[in-house]
Amino acid sequence: MGALAFLLGLVFGIACTDRPESSEEPGTASAEVSDVPAATFDIRAVTLDARDRPSDDVLDAIASLGASDITLIPFGFQETPHTPAIRRHTDGGWYSESTRGIRDLASRAAARDLGVILKPHIWIGHYSADGQERDAIGFDAEGDWASWEVEYREFMLYYARLAEEVDARALVIGCELNRAVRERPAFWRSLIAEVRSVYDGKLTYAANWSEDLRQIEFWDALDYVGVQAYFPLVHDSTRGDSVTVEQLQAGWDRHAHQLEAIHRATGRPLLFTELGYRSDPDAARAPWRWPEDGEKVEPDPAMQARCYRAFFQALGSANWLGGAIVWKWHPEPESKRPTGFTPQNKPAAAILRQGFGAAG
Repeated sequence: MGALAFLLGLVFGIACTDRPESSEEPGTASAEVSDVPAATFDIRAVTLDARDRPSDDVLDAIASLGASDITLIPFGFQETPHTPAIRRHTDGGWYSESTRGIRDLASRAAARDLGVILKPHIWIGHYSADGQERDAIGFDAEGDWASWEVEYREFMLYYARLAEEVDARALVIGCELNRAVRERPAFWRSLIAEVRSVYDGKLTYAANWSEDLRQIEFWDALDYVGVQAYFPLVHDSTRGDSVTVEQLQAGWDRHAHQLEAIHRATGRPLLFTELGYRSDPDAARAPWRWPEDGEKVEPDPAMQARCYRAFFQALGSANWLGGAIVWKWHPEPESKRPTGFTPQNKPAAAILRQGFGAAG
């Protein structure tokens, strides 16, 4: 383990706690926003996920939040964590994932003074309610590692060139690839150098908040320390209406000094590459958890709004935080996702408008 990884390990070891389109204005539901400060960080982004070409109303709604950027996620497809081939599907799939869609959305975003962040992901096999296994990608044989690295380099350089073409503000060079970043740091340094030879924007890597964040040895080669910021804010027994904004702020305070220590150790600002909360009673306890298919969960949009309010109140002016990317926005009416992550047409949208500086 390198010296930086060792230092971050000490920090965490001491401090850790455990499809019709809608044109409705965001934030139509009532929300108390008077105590939400406008954030001082630079990147105020929203991930856009669109099966078909979204209407202008969708981009207008994101811009009206005060967002600085939209984030788009193309995919590379890998059969299993232990098969090295990566397939690109650049002209198919959902519109916001395709090359043509990225080019079009970047142009339309620019017309609204919105930048673009590209965040390519690896998709493993088929959808599983238990989540993806990107963290397990790895090999026992050196030859398989070498094959995967060739495939991943081609995958990422494709999107680096596309990021340069569309003048993307930032490119995320990997997401939650815990084993690969832990075991192959030299590959990542080499990849970063190659990406910089074709793309001149900002670079980061999206580390899982609970694992590879503290193990990465190449933060110094990047512009941001990227964090998938699904930090638990309350204990297991706390949920729903019993959770106060003050408790949520205290939950952030328990994590904030760890994150500031990473900033000091790396000399890099942090970027929350995903920040999201579901509209259900357990949103603060396990923010990363997707409701299972068929699971009966009562929608709780007020819980989602409190989580965002606590984030802005706790970290909105943190000098070590470079920005946050909200997970996520859909063109479809929210009635399809009453307990989902999207804040659109929920009280959380009004909180975002205030926190992003569009309101008040």
